[in-house]
Amino acid sequence: MDLLFGRRKTPEELLRQNQRALARAMRELDRERQKLEAQEKKIIVDIKKMAKQGQMDAVKIMAKDLVRTRRYVKKFITMRANVQAVSLKIQTLKSNNSMAQAMKGVTKAMATMNRQVGAHGVVPEVVARSGHGDVLENVATMS
Repeated sequence: MDLLFGRRKTPEELLRQNQRALARAMRELDRERQKLEAQEKKIIVDIKKMAKQGQMDAVKIMAKDLVRTRRYVKKFITMRANVQAVSLKIQTLKSNNSMAQAMKGVTKAMATMNRQVGAHGVVPEVVARSGHGDVLENVATMS
């Protein structure tokens, strides 16, 4: 839809948009889980109240509902963990991309420096200086 009315989104914009969507999904899952946990506490109170009154059929039904609610709480916890894992994976990819871009810049700068200095002029000078170093080292070992 973006292509019809405007420019294509950059990878950074898409990444940010997806990270926000994942964070929103995690908050929603947390809210639902909290509602289920509150409902679980209410069911426990109701079960105790019905048990005191001796209504065992209602207690059995509520116990099944309690088990179902606890199972859903576990599912929500698992779903949130999966969403968080995806979010962390995206963050890792973003970091790797940043590192690659930095290395690209460094490589470009080094290539520019090599062209400016000129490796052909530097190599003979380095060899000449290293030769002096060997002579000085030999003199030092002779004394």
